[in-house]
Amino acid sequence: MLILNPEADEERQSEMIERVQQILGSSVDHVNDWGRKKLNYEIGGTRAGRILVLTADAEPTAIGELRRVVSISKDVVLRSQVVRLTRVEAEHAKENGAPAPVEEKIEADSRGGRGSRGPRRRPR
Repeated sequence: MLILNPEADEERQSEMIERVQQILGSSVDHVNDWGRKKLNYEIGGTRAGRILVLTADAEPTAIGELRRVVSISKDVVLRSQVVRLTRVEAEHAKENGAPAPVEEKIEADSRGGRGSRGPRRRPR
């Protein structure tokens, strides 16, 4: 998973995506671009990021090179994360790619009606 700086030039973002795909080679199964999303906290002076999820069956040497390239490109890549999937998860990801993020808000009624205030206390 990569979080790209949305303020970086579109050309630089495209170059980084191509470079990552080149490093991983033919092992890339899917590239899911979730687009620009609001982040829960500030990273590198910005509260938004372009999120990409790549599904690949990569060798450890390719992962090492990927981490090296990403660490050099801090002006484009805000964060990156490599996740090792279980066999079942990997098969599902190869077939379907990464699932889209859920953007539904939790309603107060589904949390028991009390919201985040917790349970009602009895007076002593």
